Amino acid sequence: MPKQDRRESLTILLSLLLIIVIIFALAPVVLVWLAGSPAQAAPAKTPFPTPTAYVAPVTPEPTGEIPTASPLPPTPTPNPSITVMASDGANVRSGPGTVFEAVGYLAAGEQAKVLGRYADWWQIDYAGQPAWIYGPIVAALDVEGVPEVVPPPTPVPPAPPIIPPPAEPGEIDEEHWIDVDLSEQTLTAYENGVAVRTTLVSTGLPATPTPTGQFRIWIKFRYDDMSGEGYYIEDVPYVMYFYKGYGLHGVTWHGNFGHPMSHGCINLPTEEAEWLFGWADVGTLVNIHE
Repeated sequence: MPKQDRRESLTILLSLLLIIVIIFALAPVVLVWLAGSPAQAAPAKTPFPTPTAYVAPVTPEPTGEIPTASPLPPTPTPNPSITVMASDGANVRSGPGTVFEAVGYLAAGEQAKVLGRYADWWQIDYAGQPAWIYGPIVAALDVEGVPEVVPPPTPVPPAPPIIPPPAEPGEIDEEHWIDVDLSEQTLTAYENGVAVRTTLVSTGLPATPTPTGQFRIWIKFRYDDMSGEGYYIEDVPYVMYFYKGYGLHGVTWHGNFGHPMSHGCINLPTEEAEWLFGWADVGTLVNIHE
């Protein structure tokens, strides 16, 4: 065998021996690895879910109605009322003034619903009918929006068939009374025969004279509307009528006292009319003379 062939055979033999050695060396390792690996379990069968019926959601049928919002709570309604504060109660009258007849009575502490107002008087609901009560002797509640109402016509007492003639001051025997001197354009208040206050006034013009004689105040108004031929004046202050529509009252439209200026009434400065209004009563004598 040639030398070269022997070398090749030897090389092949050595290679085979090396492979065998490697196989025997790795065999234990492979056996150990195979022994440590867990057996792979067969996959479990997953049961199919039991089929259930499909239920579609119920949609409400349209009604055609537009939904409405919840109503707001009602606003409290004012309840205008009066409570009688006078300890001896108060008369309820058919109109706003003491000349109107008394139709009832409310004791101290009693209440009534307010319907309206006029000047110093409240119109109230009395036994289901409108009536009147004097404001300064009651306490009023929630009356800011109470309307101004037109009072019933003022009853005018019939004119006496004969008007007593005027008298001299010394001839009059009254506790307190009023004297009006047309010549001097003055008014004097007397108390127990003594003059307690005197002021200039303006009485009727020649075409509309002030009547003369003895009269008595028959009604008083803190404010009153006065009208006649060619004039209409609202809220005339401190009016005291003594004969038909003739009265003593304050004025705001002139200051020419001491001179005739009126349609027959007796005009006073407003501050003097206020004093006289508080001093005189219904029934006070008014003596008017030249």
